[in-house]
Amino acid sequence: MPPNLETKRLRLRRPSWDDFPHILQLGSNPNVMRFINNSQTQTPAQAKKDLERRIRQTNKHTGYWITEHKGEDAFVGWMALKKLDRTKDYEIGYRFMEEFWGQGLATEAGMAVLDYAFNELRLKQVVAVAQERNFASTRVMEKLGLEKEGEGIYYNTECVYYKITRERYLAAKAESDPGGK
Repeated sequence: MPPNLETKRLRLRRPSWDDFPHILQLGSNPNVMRFINNSQTQTPAQAKKDLERRIRQTNKHTGYWITEHKGEDAFVGWMALKKLDRTKDYEIGYRFMEEFWGQGLATEAGMAVLDYAFNELRLKQVVAVAQERNFASTRVMEKLGLEKEGEGIYYNTECVYYKITRERYLAAKAESDPGGK
């Protein structure tokens, strides 16, 4: 299983069936789902299948993390590092509860996932996709250092495609933390 990860404010851990009520709440919020699954919210049966898939796709090194706020001991959402739809690329993904939007938490959790991807797994690159009009998501991608590379159809949806290489990530990290802290 991928390791548990921690940041200043967040704990990222492996998903379990105990997370079902939170996954249902996340997937049934129309604002959260606005740019996902043709804006269709999830029924309880769909949320169950969604959680089952996330648990099944969490393997030795990649998959999903449930993201929790340490200070509030609250479910924030999930992060992912997994294969991108119909490609060999590894994708970073995220979905957070609406009450946690705009606090920099997706960027904070994303940095922990990228650190793991590049320093532990030594991946050559990580990509991300989103609908072009999902400005909040593309802004997180940019804050993580990913750059727009093009467009394509992923998950049966027209998306913008962002990418960051290991070299660019490590160089940016060294530049932002010259002391190596």
